[in-house]
Amino acid sequence: MEQKYKDLMRAHGYDQLVCDIFNEWEYVKDEILIYERKSGTGSGTIHVFLGAADNELRKEFHDYYEAVEDGQSPDEGAIEIKHFFLPSNILSMVGHMLKYDVDNGSDYSERLSAILSIIKNSFGSELLETKSLFKLSTGSSKLRPYFKQFDSKGIFSTLVRQLLLPNSAYKISLFKNQQNQYAAFWLLGFAEQDDFSTTLEVEVPKAKENQSEKQIIYYGAPGTGKSFAIEEQTKDEDVIRTTFHPDSDYSTFVGCYKPTTIDVPMRDVTGKVIVEKGEPVTEKRIVYEFVNQAFLQAYVGAWQKMAGVTIDKAQKQYLVIEEINRGNCAQIFGDLFQLLDRNRWGFSEYPIKADADMKKQIKKQLTGLTFINGLVISALFGGKDIVGQVLEGDILLLPPNLFIWATMNTSDQSLFPIDSAFKRRWDWKYVPIANAGLNWAIEVKGKKYDWWDFLKKINALIGETTNSEDKKLGYFFCKTETGIIDAESFVGKVIFYLWNDVFKDFEFEGDVFVDTDGETKLTFDKFYKPDATVQESSVEVFLNNLGVMLLGEEPAKDEDAPADDEEEPVGRTRYLINGDKFKRKSYFGKEIMMQFIKSHPELTYQEIKDLFPDSLMGDTTYKGLIASTDTQLGSYARYYSPETLTSADGVSYKIFKQWTYQNIGNIINFGKEHGFNIEIIEE
Repeated sequence: MEQKYKDLMRAHGYDQLVCDIFNEWEYVKDEILIYERKSGTGSGTIHVFLGAADNELRKEFHDYYEAVEDGQSPDEGAIEIKHFFLPSNILSMVGHMLKYDVDNGSDYSERLSAILSIIKNSFGSELLETKSLFKLSTGSSKLRPYFKQFDSKGIFSTLVRQLLLPNSAYKISLFKNQQNQYAAFWLLGFAEQDDFSTTLEVEVPKAKENQSEKQIIYYGAPGTGKSFAIEEQTKDEDVIRTTFHPDSDYSTFVGCYKPTTIDVPMRDVTGKVIVEKGEPVTEKRIVYEFVNQAFLQAYVGAWQKMAGVTIDKAQKQYLVIEEINRGNCAQIFGDLFQLLDRNRWGFSEYPIKADADMKKQIKKQLTGLTFINGLVISALFGGKDIVGQVLEGDILLLPPNLFIWATMNTSDQSLFPIDSAFKRRWDWKYVPIANAGLNWAIEVKGKKYDWWDFLKKINALIGETTNSEDKKLGYFFCKTETGIIDAESFVGKVIFYLWNDVFKDFEFEGDVFVDTDGETKLTFDKFYKPDATVQESSVEVFLNNLGVMLLGEEPAKDEDAPADDEEEPVGRTRYLINGDKFKRKSYFGKEIMMQFIKSHPELTYQEIKDLFPDSLMGDTTYKGLIASTDTQLGSYARYYSPETLTSADGVSYKIFKQWTYQNIGNIINFGKEHGFNIEIIEE
């Protein structure tokens, strides 16, 4: 027997090793097995033959051997023996026993219930013990040593024998103490395993180093496909969904009493049931019943899926929380917050007590379940009967097959801020804005504008205006089944969001928000006609101002034209012209030109061209700094002002607006030379 077991017995007062009765694995004898596991016939008796150690036992019990050989009854002088078993060793054998019964189609439920009951009453000490007699048998020509007459109510009779299988084996060592009292130490296992593998460590499921996938929050801009990502990963799984909102609380998330109606017999004034045509007359009565909400539905479902299978084979149960930060998480989760800490095996690290109502509900729904790995689960928590407490509803404990995933729009992050303690219990996965490649289009006045091109341009404007990623739009912000987003949907969802949630606090600066007259803003009301139908011409103006390409249109090819990714990084530079503030370089440069031209209405088209030569544009010339309306701008139109100006000699034209860090200095110098008070502020 290994030294660690000798040390254990010494700690219990048995400091002398008499002998190793079975130092190597000894296969269990057929007569010890319970009836349905026998290969032979006969009822069998509960005794263990010790012939392998007969010589050592004869030396230890010399007087007893001689007395029996001289004709004394073996019953006289039989030695009482205590038997010790490791709780962890017992736990490990339960899993093998249940697997054997499942593989052989045996009904293990009653046996498991009995075993659980015994363990619940027996566990708690470092060693489990029972007793028997060391007794000789005289039924053959030679005395045969046995352990016999085990305590009929002890764990060998009621528990150990239930665990022994046809291929089981054991090791036994005999010890004694200073008072010459004897004890046998047992290891149960299998001949193909070593000592260590019969202990608890091997039976515990292999721990995963990272359990963060149990709780994930998918976050990103509105419409990036967060819910879709979850949907794709949970196909064919059992999913319970809920959505948080400002009125969500613990009761709406976990469970609460709700009114319901039941049929009850009607009674007369004397209390007797009223009967008509041989049937009792019933009436509807309102009663209150505890109703599971999303969390308890998922919790109960997960534990039900754990029953009858090993831990790693349990079907997954998902609880999906949409818009998690639209609710007050601290208020909604309450003490459930503690359960989100998972251990290496995926269970809650710290169980919590269930209240009386929840306890009653859980117990009712988990009654009758049995768990193949129930004892192993309990072993993870120091041998406590954790599964029993879960089944009784005494505690709440998240099992490893319960996954809680959530979505969060970054644009809503200030609704109910999530504290750092709550955040660290989740794995966070960012869902970026990306082209889904579906070729969706915005249909306005018969034209189909490229949805992805719109998103790129509006998101660039949002980022530059707000200096934040939170308000940007994802590909699925506005959904369509046909691939076409009509003007009504576009205005009702996209324009409304942009005007009310994004640009409202930024005074709608810039050309993108200028109407066709070049003076007034594209206010939200201009997107609707008096009859409340969409004014598609305003939508068209907005898309053209933004420079959105038509679906399938190729960007203009010009060696001088800068690529989209060559534009300078978004900064926080502000420009003031005579005290009026402008945010973007493009707006600022165009504003200098507009103010100068409007203050000189007498200028002819050629005079304007001479005042604003193309050289001011630097290396990129496009179609010129000033372009008459006769000029075919093509896809370059997005680089010119949406409004059309007219010179003193009647020539209509547009002015360039795409000023960048490469050429803004030229137009600033022009302004200063012509009396503009220009101030540049780096914020």
